Amino acid sequence: MSPPRLTGTLRSFSTVSKQEDLTQDIYDLKSKRLKRQEIFAQDGLTWQKIVQFFTQHLEKKDQPAATHELKNILQAAKQIVGTDYGQDTIESAGGFLFKIFHNKDQIGHEETRAIKQMFGPFPASAAELSYAAVGRLVAQIGQSQVDAFIQTQSSLKTVNRSSIFGRNIAFSFDTYVLDAQDPVPRSEGTDTEQDMDFHSFLNNHVGERKARGDRDDAYSAEELEQRNADSSILRQEVEKYLNEGNMLSSSAEELSTSLFEMLASTKSDDELQNELFELLGPQGFEMISKLLQRRSDIVDSLVSIQLDSRPHFNSGELSNESAKPTYGCQVTIQSEQEKHMMKIYRKEEKKERKREKRGDEGDTCENAFHFDPKELRLQREQALLTARRSPVLGRHREYERIRYPHVYDSYTEAIKTSAFVGGAKMLLPEGIRRENNKMYEEVEIPPNEPMPIGFEEKPVYISELDEIGQLVFKGMKRLNRIQSIVFETAYNTNENLLICAPTGAGKTNIAMLTIIHEIRQHLQPGGVIRKDQFKIIYVAPMKALAAEMTNYFSKRLEPLGIAVKELTGDMQLTKGEILRTQMLVTTPEKWDVVTRKSVGDVALSQIVRLLILDEVHLLHEDRGPVLESLVARTLRQVESTQSMIRILGLSATLPNYLDVVSFLHVNPCIGLFYFDGRFRPVPLGQSFVGIKTTNKVQQLHDMEEVCYEKVLKQIRGGHQVMVFVHARNSTVRTAMSLIEMAKNRGELSFFQVDQGPDYGQCEKQVQRSRNKQMREMFPDSFGIHHAGMLRQDRTLMENMFSRGYLKVLVCTATLAWGVNLPAHAVIIKGTNIYDAKRGALVDLGILDVMQIFGRAGRPQFDKYGEGTIITTHDKLSHYLTLLTQQNPIESQFQQSLADNLNAEIALGTVTNVDEAVRWLSYTYLYVRMRANPLAYGISHKAYQMDPQLELYRKELVVESGRKLDKARMIRFDERTGYFASTDLGRTASHFYIKYNTIETFNELFNAQKTEADILSIVSKAEEFEQVKVRDEELEELEKLLCNFCELPATGGVENGYGKINILLQTHIGRGEVDSFSLISDLSYVAQNAARIVRALFEIALRKRWPAMTYRLLNLCKVIDKRLWGWAHPLRQFSALPPSVLSRMEERNLTVDKLKDMGKDEIGHMLHHVNIGLKVKQCVHQIPAILMESSIQPITRTVLRVRLSITPDFRWNDQVHGSVGEPWWLWVEDPINDHIYHSEYFLLHKKQVNIHAHLLTRYYISSIIYCWYVCSPCISLMLVVTR
Repeated sequence: MSPPRLTGTLRSFSTVSKQEDLTQDIYDLKSKRLKRQEIFAQDGLTWQKIVQFFTQHLEKKDQPAATHELKNILQAAKQIVGTDYGQDTIESAGGFLFKIFHNKDQIGHEETRAIKQMFGPFPASAAELSYAAVGRLVAQIGQSQVDAFIQTQSSLKTVNRSSIFGRNIAFSFDTYVLDAQDPVPRSEGTDTEQDMDFHSFLNNHVGERKARGDRDDAYSAEELEQRNADSSILRQEVEKYLNEGNMLSSSAEELSTSLFEMLASTKSDDELQNELFELLGPQGFEMISKLLQRRSDIVDSLVSIQLDSRPHFNSGELSNESAKPTYGCQVTIQSEQEKHMMKIYRKEEKKERKREKRGDEGDTCENAFHFDPKELRLQREQALLTARRSPVLGRHREYERIRYPHVYDSYTEAIKTSAFVGGAKMLLPEGIRRENNKMYEEVEIPPNEPMPIGFEEKPVYISELDEIGQLVFKGMKRLNRIQSIVFETAYNTNENLLICAPTGAGKTNIAMLTIIHEIRQHLQPGGVIRKDQFKIIYVAPMKALAAEMTNYFSKRLEPLGIAVKELTGDMQLTKGEILRTQMLVTTPEKWDVVTRKSVGDVALSQIVRLLILDEVHLLHEDRGPVLESLVARTLRQVESTQSMIRILGLSATLPNYLDVVSFLHVNPCIGLFYFDGRFRPVPLGQSFVGIKTTNKVQQLHDMEEVCYEKVLKQIRGGHQVMVFVHARNSTVRTAMSLIEMAKNRGELSFFQVDQGPDYGQCEKQVQRSRNKQMREMFPDSFGIHHAGMLRQDRTLMENMFSRGYLKVLVCTATLAWGVNLPAHAVIIKGTNIYDAKRGALVDLGILDVMQIFGRAGRPQFDKYGEGTIITTHDKLSHYLTLLTQQNPIESQFQQSLADNLNAEIALGTVTNVDEAVRWLSYTYLYVRMRANPLAYGISHKAYQMDPQLELYRKELVVESGRKLDKARMIRFDERTGYFASTDLGRTASHFYIKYNTIETFNELFNAQKTEADILSIVSKAEEFEQVKVRDEELEELEKLLCNFCELPATGGVENGYGKINILLQTHIGRGEVDSFSLISDLSYVAQNAARIVRALFEIALRKRWPAMTYRLLNLCKVIDKRLWGWAHPLRQFSALPPSVLSRMEERNLTVDKLKDMGKDEIGHMLHHVNIGLKVKQCVHQIPAILMESSIQPITRTVLRVRLSITPDFRWNDQVHGSVGEPWWLWVEDPINDHIYHSEYFLLHKKQVNIHAHLLTRYYISSIIYCWYVCSPCISLMLVVTR
């Protein structure tokens, strides 16, 4: 049995030991907490118990009907609470509805009020459905039996809640080596079992309640008996109170600790009475009375017991209290005053220990303390042995910190006085406020005081800059404080930079300074910029942010004639456009793909002179390996070509910035700039609220309550509020719920806005919107905003909020990323978010939290902003730790090492094992492996033997090489250590396909597969491994299978790959999905499936399978256009109404027929006279070509075929874009099923000459890459003579 992880780490280098006893339970803190949560969740009436009850009490023939009714109740619960919170919440709501309706004859006012109070506004049909289902269930089994069952379950309480982690750990106090004859230096008294929570807390109050001077150690028997009786009163009263069913979420130990803290305080009985009443409620009235009457006796007796029970050592023995681990809560919060008190307390404790060692002055000489040379020698030997066993690079080893000139980090100043949290040092700022009540615990951190301005700090005025700087920063008066500090290094040097600063501190303009510096380097005399000599790459973490940055940089750089373009998955550019562009704004994945391709795009990467990486702390996330790969590739390019590429890293504040500095090759004395929260333009106050209940439905209700309280508090202060939720339909539900609560409490008047002169006009604009909920909420000053709304509606909501006509805007995180719309206060309601990549609900990422909090505070209007995060109690410490930047960011590169190694081999930058080992040294993984080897599976002994980790890196490379070789992506000769890329590996690299997926293709893919088989293979790809089937989705998946699946879906609704297949066919058939998790999964599947099918097309083309290649190219177009192959080609035009398209399909009007018909004839055929012209225009815009060929013999076995291609369609930029239409052309042998030659070209209305080697009769096929049309094909009859 392995010990708990925390103590396991400590145990290696301490005297703490735990006996191996397989009969005992595992005392692991995490599993104990989870188990305790499960026990609390099972308290009272649960859905599982209801299902079990009906299963046991009904005969088999009646059970299907009961199951159907139970499903109806769950369906109603789903309609009421939605699908955003998972199945547990739906089941909990189902149990609540059953309890409400089990003994009711009708849905009365009381029942409606109870449901509305718990869930907010709800559909009446759902209540009626659940009421009818419950009534039929109760009728089946009998009212009396159901009443008895519910009464029994409601009265059940959890027992044995006071078992404490750490109770069964044995401690040994031996600290030096003993001779065989020496006695063991331990006190002869028996060890008393000490409670790790309650009694340790008493120790902290001993110094406050009793003087530490001389004390009489002997009590009379009567006094001892009296003291024991007094001390047990508190425990007895607490247990009695809990057994009556009060305060289910607390154990006896926790409540005893809280009560003792209050009783031991200096407050008067009257003040204490009020506080105790708030804590215990009216049920604890008798207990409060008894505790206050015996207050002094209880406190004195407990303090005395604690003093007496402390173990004492004989005079010559060593006290080794420091070897004992201290157990406490995860987050320790201390004010400056409390820290000062603790310091005094520790000093007093040391004096007390010295007095105990010396003994009383009246003792005999034998008992007096004396120096024993033998004992000192043994202690010195033990110290040397301990030093030999200690690791060279222990995790908590203190280093003397170097003072860097531009690092403003308040945490480093306070490290030695901080508490330990999860292995990292943690200190919360002074002045925090903590509130703890029955419903929630809240930690409120006040805004930081701004950093005092230093003597050397001078603001940089725009008028002082050169001409280019003034043009770019036109309209600005001066740079802000952070920008002024960084100015000299950014604007006048080529140094690599890492800027760590809070969100909203102005990092974008620092990037602009480096851009101007780069432009100035390519400025010729006379003011001409050599635009063809440089490229600037800005890597933004999200597409929404990339679009925003493109707009910002375009406006700023327009006076200089610098072209800025967005290059993401949504915005493709031609090579010509890329050549004409000086700055590209892209995402990490897109730039990785561009730099992975060795043909054509190398020229682009060779002239990159500045690489700006936004949000570098993404290294910690799943996308971190992409950033590592980019930086490693760039640094190796700098070294191999001796070209100058400057790297600028922009990041939020992070604790191990020195590791990131090392990774980016930044000189920390020149290029490192670290600014903590004191530099935020608008100081941020943060509140963390942890909801205590574990019941899912109650949790939802409590979150709504707390959210409303926080919103109302801000509204009363005259501020606007943004409430962030994590699902589109949650925006409406939350807004309606807040409005309902305001109405019920008569507080809706607080939300009314001052109607300005243009309010009427704004109201008309809102009323013209097709969004019903938006129209209903606007009069109450509430608004909603999410990506599912129309663009014009979203813009309208943004304008209304910025004008002040909306007091509360309920939105999703897309608003925080894509639009710069600040508010005085932001509230994050709930931290569970559905992640399609993992197929489960996960915690909201720290990047999103920081981005949302960055929207708090308007620089022009507010002195400070306020950010509140409402989460569950068990996540409270997690977010406190994250938002105080205490967790070092680790590398995630190891898990995608094989794929990144394949990319480097395909690119040709890594050709053997030695080069791969060197390549790994440029990654952040290497930096962190050396700083924290244990976290990456490297023992201290291995690290001491191999400080550069060459052997370990080689081991990683060889292991990855074997995997890739097995998947046929590379050829790896282990004897020589050389790598060689294959077609399969290059395709995987260019299309971002994981090696596990390639292994699946190798196993299942061949030339005979049908479209249904191909969809089945795609569904089994590694990219979709995380997508799981949930019980609540089965019914909807069945409907989708029946309504939208044209091809057989292998696996059905029960399997993950079956679900992928169904969702993919639903996407093609343009089906609507209700469940939020399915919407996310559908979007994820659609994005990835198109890429995987294109990769399969490349593989088939490389394998020269003509039929399969054609089939796959058609399937690519099916997914992209969301149209099945048998649909009419004109369905690709959104301008034509669906009714017209349906008539065309009914009359079998093909594209060729429509081309021959006149516009009037088409109009009459479709019973729509005016539509004829539009249809005719669309028909002539469908890409088509005419092909002519001429044959010329070259040798006896080689012929030249000259192919003349003429466009046969009308070009329309709105339809075809400016890029050109891509086509594939290949020469195939249909008899032998073989492609002899293939070529890809872009059609720009010009003739194309193709050279091909032909041997017998072939077909030349040309297929457009993106459109559904009939593909022209020429048959060549060649006679070969000898």
